[in-house]
Parts: sequence; C-alpha cells; structure tokens
Amino acid sequence: WNTINNPIQIKSRLNNFKDLELIICATKSLRELGVKEIHLYTPYLLGSRSDRKFEEGSNNYLKDVICPIINSLNFESVTVLDPHSDVLEACLNNFKKVDNYTIVANSLFDRNTGIYPGMLNKPEFLEKFILISPDAGANKKIFKVAEQIGYKGDIITCSKSRDENGKLSHTIVPWNHDDYINKDLIIIDDICDGGATFINIVKYIKEFCYHKGKIYLVVTHGIFSKGFEELSKYFDGIYCTNSYSDLKSGEDIQQISQKICKQLNVF
Repeated sequence: WNTINNPIQIKSRLNNFKDLELIICATKSLRELGVKEIHLYTPYLLGSRSDRKFEEGSNNYLKDVICPIINSLNFESVTVLDPHSDVLEACLNNFKKVDNYTIVANSLFDRNTGIYPGMLNKPEFLEKFILISPDAGANKKIFKVAEQIGYKGDIITCSKSRDENGKLSHTIVPWNHDDYINKDLIIIDDICDGGATFINIVKYIKEFCYHKGKIYLVVTHGIFSKGFEELSKYFDGIYCTNSYSDLKSGEDIQQISQKICKQLNVF
C-alpha cells in the first residue's frame, strides 16, 4: 500500500443521503487501511438550504444532522463551493470555501467574447451590464464578487413578497434609471432549483420596466428540478457548474439545456 502515508481526497457531489453513506464507507475503509490524512471535496453539500428551523418542532437539518455526521469522520479539510449559508462554515470542522468568482468571470467573458481567458482584464466589459441580486440574502456574495471582478456599477437588489402560507407571490425589482434600458442584466445566485425566483424577476422587468438588453442567469449549483423549458422563455443564457450534476445531451429534459445552459466543470 504505497499511498498509506499520502493525503487522500474523497470527491462526492453529496446530493442525497446515499452519497453520504458512500462517503462514510469510503472513509472507514481508508482508516482501516491506515490512511491518516483524508480530505473531502464536495462542491454541493446536502442540506445546505436547510440551515434553520422552518417551523415549531422541526430541526436545523444542516446543523443538527448533516454537519455532525461529517464532523465525526475527522476530515483534514472539507471543501465546499459557494455554500448557501454561513451556518455551514460555522458548523463544519476544517471547512474550506471556494467562492463563485470563477463561474462569474467565466460567464461574463463567454457572454462577451466566447472565450475564457481566466481573469477579467478588459474593464470596458464591466460597463455593458448591470448585476442583479435576487434578494437581500444574496447581497453579501454579489457585492464581494463585484469587488473581485472590478465592477463599480449599480447592483439591483430585488425583494420577495410571500402569501400567508409562505409561498412566493411576486417579486419587486427597483428599476430607477433609464441607463439600464440597453444594458444586459446578470442575475447571480448560488442555487437554482426550480427557478421560480429568477423567472419572477424577469416577469417583473418585462411587465413594469422598459428594457431592451439581454438577460442572463449565473448560478453556481444548477439543480433545475423543473427542466429548462420555462427558463428558456425568459433567459438569453444560463451559466452554472456541474457541482450538482452533468447536463448530458440525448435526455428529453436536457435537450433544451444544450441550447441555453453552459456548465463549468468543477467535479
């Protein structure tokens, strides 16, 4: 066993509890073989959005269930890509975060030039679009990435309204300037599940705002649980990583994705 004294990395998308079971089995087997240093790389982490109690009598799934199990395996490091919540960083031992700079930079360059040089070095690109934060909770991340790419323009922060059952009813987009009209709009967030939040933003813009530019969606983790048919009606392009899954051609639900969605490989 030549690698017994070398660091070992376990890679998993960790989309479900079976993935967690496999991580546990792999870790226990490596420990049994005498491996001392084991690292976990899981770009998308199960339970990331369940970071609080949603109702009386429930639990904090991330803090009370997922993180304690991972911590019990004593990894040297646990690396997560663009985590949804600070709770993860607080509750996961030896946590390492990879931010969303690369996916955003890749998306902006692809939109303008069709190439990915690895860094933003043409400031004139930064004047051609407006960044949109889908809600106040995403502001911290979007302001950070704006600083990283050198963007000094406006950031539109949307707000959500919910009905008495907590269901999203509509979204408000503060559209205050005429100079937004011809600029492309870039919505940035960490996760797209069904996409209702992002679709509602575009619906509002189309109904209440005069806009002639294109609209793009940039998300780190693309779940796309409702496919791309509806999303394709509202966006000129969608960018994500393959942290959650690979979008493969030939599958009915993915055929539209090949036309509208581009993935950056991180797994």
